[in-house]
Amino acid sequence: MGDFSVDTTVTGADGVYRARLSRDWEIWGPNGGYVAAVALRAAGAATTLTRPATFACHFLNVADFDLVDLRVTTPRAAKRAASLSVSMTQNGRQILQASVWVVADGSDGFVRDTAAAP
Repeated sequence: MGDFSVDTTVTGADGVYRARLSRDWEIWGPNGGYVAAVALRAAGAATTLTRPATFACHFLNVADFDLVDLRVTTPRAAKRAASLSVSMTQNGRQILQASVWVVADGSDGFVRDTAAAP
């Protein structure tokens, strides 16, 4: 097993990033959770907000263990939350498409009041 923090590193700036998929995360191709984590890293690099609130993706093709290109766009951003779209391609072939919401630290989340059964 590889070093997850190293193997999910993305480089680049301004919504255009690159990563190299490591063979250490092989199943029949790159592990899906690993590929998704690379996309989430790209989303994190494209925003100053630090807490991912939601992540959903479609795996469109199996990637090779090589370089992937990531493009992150921001369809909606506010002071405390942003919606990000991540597209991962390899040699012009789309690998993954993701939607991510990120929020600011210190945001109050859902509060649950669990009452005891009578």
